[in-house]
Amino acid sequence: MTISITAKSDTLPAEDMPRSGFKNFRSVLVGRLFSALAIWLALIALTKMSDPATVGMYALAQAICIPIAEVAKMSLREVRSSDTTRLFDFGDYLGLRLLAAFAAFLLMLAVGIVQSDTNALFLVILIYALARSAELVSDMMYGLFQAHERMEYIGRSLCLLGPLSLLLLVTGYWLTGSLVVAVLGQLTAHLAVLCFYDLPLGLKRARLDKDAFRPQWEFSTLYRLAAQALPLTVATLLIIIALYFPRIVVELKLGLTGLGLFAAILAMAMAPDRLVNAMGVAASVRLARHFAAGRHADFTRLLLVLALGVGICGLAGVMISALYGEKILRFVYTAAYAEHHDLLVWLVAAATLRGVANILGYGVVAARRFWWLGAQNGAAAFLAVSGSLILIPKFGLSGAAITLVLVFAAQLVIVFAALILALKPTKKMESRS
Repeated sequence: MTISITAKSDTLPAEDMPRSGFKNFRSVLVGRLFSALAIWLALIALTKMSDPATVGMYALAQAICIPIAEVAKMSLREVRSSDTTRLFDFGDYLGLRLLAAFAAFLLMLAVGIVQSDTNALFLVILIYALARSAELVSDMMYGLFQAHERMEYIGRSLCLLGPLSLLLLVTGYWLTGSLVVAVLGQLTAHLAVLCFYDLPLGLKRARLDKDAFRPQWEFSTLYRLAAQALPLTVATLLIIIALYFPRIVVELKLGLTGLGLFAAILAMAMAPDRLVNAMGVAASVRLARHFAAGRHADFTRLLLVLALGVGICGLAGVMISALYGEKILRFVYTAAYAEHHDLLVWLVAAATLRGVANILGYGVVAARRFWWLGAQNGAAAFLAVSGSLILIPKFGLSGAAITLVLVFAAQLVIVFAALILALKPTKKMESRS
């Protein structure tokens, strides 16, 4: 039995109508910037207050929990935003997400038991797994907001979560010198924002949209929804392998210290990633509507502007890293990280390729060519595994960075081909007319 919560009026208030694309982008951009800055500052604080081995312990918890949590998302947020005909209620999405979050937590816990050789490391993984599980629920609320182009709700949530998580992590470690207490602060921040902002606002939004807010558990509906999300879930699994397998090999070959060095420099290189995703998220619903309505010229124009912007900024980042990378790493982190300034150049180049590929990937999702993302990420996963096993033992951290360059270059080529094929039939029709 399902319960739907509906609004008293069939008409939304004027102030609750969908906002302009620029306002949506601005809202998500500010939130993503706050979140990205907070995550990076947290890592910087750990590098200043501890040693690379402690940073490596934190990075290992991330390498275990983040991949599992990302796969557990099943890309339901993206499926929801492109579901312009509302084939499923929000309650269906929420029900499936809660089941996936529970399964993900159990899996993170199991992997943590296997990977942990100390009680402290296990506790860090356990607490971080709980924080990621809470984030899975918040992310589904974001999907509800995004589907109705209320990006300011997402932006405000991120603006609350980022600084609060940073404050509690840094304060916890500064007071106790314990990474366990620091990560417990992050969990507290996630739960506070989820319970006191995301869930109440999600309930309000569902009432206005006359949508089911409570999770719905009808098996046949959840099965159909999972089947529709399967291509994106497979694509996510493959790209997670591409992103995190090199880190696992680094930890195996170079230890926690090597992983700490690599993770910190990678975090700096990938810092603009959340900005890129903010651009894609803000434009995703509009791209889907352009494509569904056959306005392919508008679709292509918007996608091209976003991709060119990311590419130009990325090339500037590569030049700056090549000229001033050592000084930047010494200032932001410590001398131990500055010794690996060549690594920063490779990783910024990889981040640039990834940013352009991600932007084009939002176009592929808008065109609902989901299996192309699976092919794209399958190639990336293959290159990540083979490159890591061959290059990291031979070239160390530089081998890991070169592997990521190859991975994201392959992604970019494949997603570009997918868009060309998606637009090609329409071009034929237009030429005939």
